[in-house]
Amino acid sequence: MRSTLIRTKAASLLAIILAGATGMPGDVFGADEPLPSEIDFNFHIKPVLSDRCYKCHGPDDNARQTYFRLDLEDGAFADLDDSGDKAFVKGDPARSVAWKRIHSHDPDYQMPPPDSNLSLSSREKALITAWIRQGAKWKKHWAFIAPHKPPIPALEDFEPQGAP
Repeated sequence: MRSTLIRTKAASLLAIILAGATGMPGDVFGADEPLPSEIDFNFHIKPVLSDRCYKCHGPDDNARQTYFRLDLEDGAFADLDDSGDKAFVKGDPARSVAWKRIHSHDPDYQMPPPDSNLSLSSREKALITAWIRQGAKWKKHWAFIAPHKPPIPALEDFEPQGAP
């Protein structure tokens, strides 16, 4: 029992130290599963935005609660006001207003707002953070991306199985 408590405290301390070293907030750094090395907008980010943000910042003119849109690339990277702030700043989470609001604990500032009954998991926050750091590459909907045939891998040191 005591060794479990010590391990838990040690793991928490290590997470705090590593979070400071990586610049990730503690709740993001502590995401349960390791993140993929490359974050794909259509696979990792768009589903989160669609589920948690499009209700107020999406394509439906009647449901949208602000001029600001996250379903369009131009909207996600446009100036939010005269200050030059942007929802997403490629490569810089700390200058990205959306990132700040996602991580805020101030109920008047945080997104999604508490009264929406929506929230992002630590993993979703970590994915968004990593995506921004990797340059926030936006992709068209997968149906509008032309398929490409990958090259056939070269055979090196090939030995057939079961050959005499």
